[in-house]
Amino acid sequence: MEFRALGSGRYFPPIAPNGKVMATHIKTDNQQEVFRLTSEGIFALGVTARWQEIRGCYTDNDFWEIILPEYLGRPLRFKSSRPCLLIPDAQQIITSSLQGYVIPMCIMNRIAFEQHERKLRS
Repeated sequence: MEFRALGSGRYFPPIAPNGKVMATHIKTDNQQEVFRLTSEGIFALGVTARWQEIRGCYTDNDFWEIILPEYLGRPLRFKSSRPCLLIPDAQQIITSSLQGYVIPMCIMNRIAFEQHERKLRS
């Protein structure tokens, strides 16, 4: 996938910036903060995943997930039918989309972007 810089830190396709992600875990009905996006990776209670360690991501009509090597039996899996929200660090404004793309897709784009950038640097 190719990412085109639009200026002011924005890209197309859009990538999720650093911040808090609010979603509904597949086993619950409560929306809550599920992890934070940082320049180093994804961080949640008991889960640390650097960008280069993430194995992949997946989405369908029922759920979206981030596949982590240390947690293969327990991926970060969330309901697609419930809104996913992002509170970017720089703005502190809750958003459900970036440039018309839902937040889970922007998170998946961020994973692809970070992994591609790290390969270019090494």
